[in-house]
Amino acid sequence: MVSYYQQVGRAGRGVTVSQAYGILLHGDEDAEVHQHFADTALPSQEDIDAILSALIECDDLGLTEEQLQERRNIRPRRILQVYSACTI
Repeated sequence: MVSYYQQVGRAGRGVTVSQAYGILLHGDEDAEVHQHFADTALPSQEDIDAILSALIECDDLGLTEEQLQERRNIRPRRILQVYSACTI
């Protein structure tokens, strides 16, 4: 599906076409792509628990992103996902 949208977008750029047809073919890799996005769209419960425990254990008013990375070895993108999920 992702490739389909990319190809349709490419087909429409820079070319004047009065009529076009698209054929959507399904492949095994499509399920893998969708599963990847489903698995990475939201933070894991493990990441949420790690960040919350670090904040609870903190004696200060909070921790910077860099301090969370150091204390829990969590990538910045995952920290942002946890933050975003908590603010919804």
